[in-house]
Amino acid sequence: MAWGLGGVLALAIGLFASHWLGNRSPTPVGAQLVAFSLPRSNGQVFSSEQLANRVVLINFWATWCAPCRTEIPLLIGAHALHAPVLAVVGIAVDDIEAVRRFENEMGLDYTSLIAKTEGLALMARYGSPGNLPFTLLFDSKGRLQHHKTGELTANDLDRWLADLL
Repeated sequence: MAWGLGGVLALAIGLFASHWLGNRSPTPVGAQLVAFSLPRSNGQVFSSEQLANRVVLINFWATWCAPCRTEIPLLIGAHALHAPVLAVVGIAVDDIEAVRRFENEMGLDYTSLIAKTEGLALMARYGSPGNLPFTLLFDSKGRLQHHKTGELTANDLDRWLADLL
């Protein structure tokens, strides 16, 4: 069976995540946004300090993750409708070139960051064992209000945002 480099990398990341992160418990509602600095897909560094006083949706994803790809248009729409008060941040646990191609293909226009092991470590801080997609929603004071492992639906997002916007 020919796996290719991408398949081997995905398997390695999955095994690492399940071993290293496997016994995490979910972060409780009300937990504070963890400070981070990660590179954008264009190489510039983005800091979580730029998210102050805004409702923040953070979505961990990868180009090879089918449910991740399905929910991206929903996140693009949320960004378009609520950009002044809602910051949408995608953190790709993926290869930078694959992310750049995907951004261009989809017209992804919200904050897009790249993080491999750093992304997995950040996910672990919120109790995720590394499963994608993983989405967090923080209120304007940086307190976690909602989180979900698995594909985010329009109903999820509408319900979450109705509480905060």
